[in-house]
Order: sequence, then C-alpha cells, then structure tokens
Amino acid sequence: MNQNLEKQTKLSIIIPFYNAKNTLKRAVDSVLTQGYPNIEILLIDDGSTDGSSDIGDEIANLESKVACYHLENAGPSVARNCGIKEATGNLVGFLDSDDYFLPDCFNNVLKDYHRNYPDIIAFGLSKGKNIENANLFVPEKKIGCSSEEAIEQMFRSKAVDFYVWNKFFKRELFNHIVFPENKLYEDMVPMYEAFRAASKIDILPFSGIFYYQNNDSIVYQSFNSKQYDNILQRKILVDEVKKDYPRLINLANARLVDGYLSTGFKITGKNQNQKEKQKYYNQSKREIKSIYSKIRSNNEISIAKKLALFLYLINPKTYFI
Repeated sequence: MNQNLEKQTKLSIIIPFYNAKNTLKRAVDSVLTQGYPNIEILLIDDGSTDGSSDIGDEIANLESKVACYHLENAGPSVARNCGIKEATGNLVGFLDSDDYFLPDCFNNVLKDYHRNYPDIIAFGLSKGKNIENANLFVPEKKIGCSSEEAIEQMFRSKAVDFYVWNKFFKRELFNHIVFPENKLYEDMVPMYEAFRAASKIDILPFSGIFYYQNNDSIVYQSFNSKQYDNILQRKILVDEVKKDYPRLINLANARLVDGYLSTGFKITGKNQNQKEKQKYYNQSKREIKSIYSKIRSNNEISIAKKLALFLYLINPKTYFI
C-alpha cells in the first residue's frame, strides 16, 4: 500500500467490552496483526467486574496504539458513543470484544477507500460458535451504491444488514448520530441514519469479521420487557423509511414482521412471568392487527411468515409449538 496514503488515512477501532477477560486480547490482536501502522484502538470498559479492566490497561501500557477508557456500567451504546467522541481517525470501525477481524480485512477496506473514497464500506461476515464451522455471509459482488440502494441492501442481504461491526465509516458521519442508550438492538436506527447521511457506499464481496454467536447474550435469552426493543427499533425504521424512501416501505414492514415473529416466540415461551407475558402479547397483538392488511398484501413477506403471524394472533400456544 502507498506509504503516503497510510500516513494520510488513520483508522479508529472502537472496542467496547464488559467482562471479556477471555476474549479481549484476541480481539485487540486481530486489529494489530492486520499490519496497518496508522491506527488507534479505543478500548471502552463498560464497568467490568471480572478483571478484564486490568487486562485492558495492561494492553494499553504495552501497545502505544491502544488507549483504555473506564466507564460505569451503562451498556454498549454509551461505550460506543464514548469511543466515537475520542476517535481521531478518518475512518471508524467497531468490534465487539468476543469477535475478531479476519486476515486482510483492513487491506481490502483500505484499497477500496483509496480508490473510491466512499463514506461507508461494508463487507461480509462469518458467524457461529467457531470459525471452522461458521456460516458465511458474503455479498455476491462489489457494489457501489447510493444511500437508497445501500439501505435496500441492508434490508435484503444478511451479508450487509444493520450490523455496526461489518462496516467502516468516515468519522464525520457520526457528528450528529448517536447510539440510543439503554436499548437492545441499538445498531438498527444509527445504521439507517449513517447510510441515509452517506453520499456513496461500497459493498465488498469478502468476509472480514468473525461474529461469535453467543447464546448467553441478552438478545438470545428468554423474554423480558427489554426484548420488546426489537420491535420498537424496527417501528422507528418503518416510520423513517416511509418519509425518506417510500419505495422501500414493504421491505421495512417485512423487517418489522420479523421482529414480531422472533419476539413473539420469546413471549409465548415457557417459564415466563405470566403478567408481563400477557401484557406484551396483548400489545403486540394490537399492533399487528393495526397493520395486518398491509402485511397480507406485502409481497416481501413469505406465505410461511404470514401464516406464522396468523397463528400467533389466534393461538399463541399453537404458534410456540
């Protein structure tokens, strides 16, 4: 890579972590071993209690490119917002502490950046319990997109989606975008806002990151009231798409239906607080009924999903089975 370009283009990698003593060093190493010199790694400790705070400090003391910041426990959005505030790079990337970048990720990203200077670069991912048996989600070909075209890809492609960690962003995109605090599924709306603000987005056909599918994560746990954020964040997307890109409204409503189905499965599961379960079942049922005619006529929603939603409305026990 041209050394002048390396001097000009600085990468900021933001790694929020909470109780990540077993994986934090691996995540940092996956950045350092990319071999790109003009880089800063911002470790944001979200109030860890397992000793990983000390590990973060030890890494920062050993590596001049690493800084570690300590916060009271407030969730990943607060940690990411802190990282963005401290970032000084031209491009910003995000990495969860139990994930890691794959070899040549930065090389592929920077080659494209120095050729086309897009506002956002997205790429594919490997997802699973380990890299050997991971599911691979990679775009079929390189695509240069407008905002609307790229947002359509986020709705349609599991290789792009609304994840924050398989993308690099020009730092200035986050001058007026923050991650919502105290929310689950906090990536969705900021990713939409970033893509809407971008003039040019490149989508690259390679897997650049391993995403560890942690079934102990709160998003995979049985239902509690915070899980309803899965629906609430998607409803915000529907409202925004309706204003910005009416052509994509069926895709936005299809994504909302996915939220009702996945959250509904947790609501109707066993070992739930019955009062809370009934409250959110009734709420979701009212909301689904209010848009049911749109769901029935939406050709972006499969017949199988429409049937599942119908079963959920008439008999949640049947739906769970």
